Amino acid sequence: MLAILTPVLSLFGIEVATLTESVKRHAMFWGMIGAFGLVCLTFVLVAINSALTYSFGPVIAPLIIAAVAAVVAIVLALVVHLQDLAAQRREEERRRLAQSSTLLSTAIIAAIPTLLRSPLLREIGLPAGAAIASALLLRKGGPIDHNREP
Repeated sequence: MLAILTPVLSLFGIEVATLTESVKRHAMFWGMIGAFGLVCLTFVLVAINSALTYSFGPVIAPLIIAAVAAVVAIVLALVVHLQDLAAQRREEERRRLAQSSTLLSTAIIAAIPTLLRSPLLREIGLPAGAAIASALLLRKGGPIDHNREP
């Protein structure tokens, strides 16, 4: 697989050796951060347990830690759920806008043959449109500055 992927990636200017070396370096870096973070969290929990044991006793202290952890987990689940609902609302709005623009484009494309068969459009609309387009194309000077005094 890598033999096929190497020429394709080289077309895009990506060197596989550089890419794999970078991925290895970052994997080791994040692995070490995770390991030390886990050690830190463990010692913080032990310290909290010791402090609560002195204050409330050896049975109540782990229950307090467990209750706090459960509340944090519930709050995090609620936040994730609210974010999912907001993303779903944004996706539905984007889809609705795309559908309405598609419907409008389809209606306009469907109406063009009917409008082109209309005698009023052929006799008045096309010459007027051509005159406006030619006036815009042939006008001299730059854009009109309405703030300039004559």
